[in-house]
Amino acid sequence: MHESGRYPLDVDAPQRVVAVPASDLEFVGYVGEVAASFAEAGALEERLRARYPRARVRANELSGRDAVLYAYRDGRWEPGRSS
Repeated sequence: MHESGRYPLDVDAPQRVVAVPASDLEFVGYVGEVAASFAEAGALEERLRARYPRARVRANELSGRDAVLYAYRDGRWEPGRSS
């Protein structure tokens, strides 16, 4: 994590953003639409919160893994929840 508490991304690296829940096609589409415009997870989260106030964006912090961001519509993953 960066000193600012946000996760900077390597702009030259391929960026993958996973929207949760995947069953909310409107959210998935919006995440895909806006994700390409932001090189920093905190800025993406801020943009998503304009439409989805509880949205959170978190980076995969496992070393040796590709940079993946997870965009949670409701702030976190909830097992068994379909929408």
